[in-house]
Parts: sequence; structure tokens; C-alpha cells
Amino acid sequence: MSDQEASRTEMWKTLKWGLILIVVLVIAACVFRAIHMASAPVRAVGSATESVKSGASAVMNRLDVPIKKQRAFDKAATAAFSHLNDLPQTEPENVKARGFRMANLRGAQSRVCELSHNFGTGDVPIFIAADNAAHEAAKAVASKADRLVRIIIASPKDTMGLHVEFDEASEHWDLSWRPSSINKPHPDSWAEGPMIEILRQVPKSCRVTP
Repeated sequence: MSDQEASRTEMWKTLKWGLILIVVLVIAACVFRAIHMASAPVRAVGSATESVKSGASAVMNRLDVPIKKQRAFDKAATAAFSHLNDLPQTEPENVKARGFRMANLRGAQSRVCELSHNFGTGDVPIFIAADNAAHEAAKAVASKADRLVRIIIASPKDTMGLHVEFDEASEHWDLSWRPSSINKPHPDSWAEGPMIEILRQVPKSCRVTP
């Protein structure tokens, strides 16, 4: 074989392997694109899930009210819940009152207390009740589980609600705005002091006997 023929042979070999490499790269690119497109819905769902979790966490953090005087709050909440749990049943006066209780004081079993509190601009009606239905089973076995107090502030402009709930893990009471009060007109610092006063007022202002 002459040098010229050998050179042409080597050139064709180089060209052939170059074409093979290009074909392999094109196939690899197509496979990668197909896998990327196929996994797009999964990644979208994952991103959406993380977004929902993040949003839910932000909402819950906004609803929770930090408690600075935890010992005083725990003492007042425990006494108030025990008192509300033993209140006599009082039927609502009319259909409107019944609807109000169903919407705001679920599980109260008609054990609802009405009092008032002065937030600085005069007395405002307060409706407060324990969720006795949720605690009933736990109460039968002397458990502290499922203890929840709902506080409804019926101001002239709007109705705001707060939850006072016992956390078994920390053995403390927590204070939070109810979800419908997410656009609350007052800061968290506004809530702790008055709520402790309202809880302390329960044994004095709510009747134990009919």
C-alpha cells in the first residue's frame, strides 16, 4: 500500500469515528431532553408541595402569639378551662345566637360564658367557651389532652377570635389567632395581656350554678 492510500485510509477512519461521536452525542442529548421533560411534572409537584409547606408555615407563624409571661398565662388558662368545662348548659336565646355559637364556639355543648372587657375604648362583649366535646373522652380517663378554649371578641366593627390550647408536648398553653382573623387589626403584643386578664375573669364572671 502506498503512502497516499494509507493516508486516505487514516482520513476515512478519522472521519468515521468523528461521525460516530457526533451521532452518539446527538442521541445522548435527545435522551437527556426526554428524561428532563418526563420529570418536569414531578419537579413541578415537588416545588408546589414545598411552596405549600412554606406558605402553611408562614401562616401558622403569623397566627401564633408569642407568650412572654408563660407561667401566668398557664395558670389563668388552666383555671378558666376547668371552670368553663363545669359550666351549666344555657340554650341560645334565638336562631341568630344559635348560628353564632355554631360558627364560633363549636363543641361548647351549650356551656358558653358572656362577659366584657375594656380594651381602652369602652367595654366590648366577649364570648368564651371550652371545646368540651373534644375533651370529653380524655376527661373520662383524667387526661389533659384536647383542651381548647375559644375566645370571641365581638367588637362593633368586626369579630375576632383567639384560641387558647394546651400543648401536651411542652405542657404549656398556647395562644393563637383563629384562621379567619389572619388579617387581624392588632399586633400580637396587643393580645397577650388582655387575654390573661380575660382568662382570669372567667371564674369570677361566669356562673357555675344555674
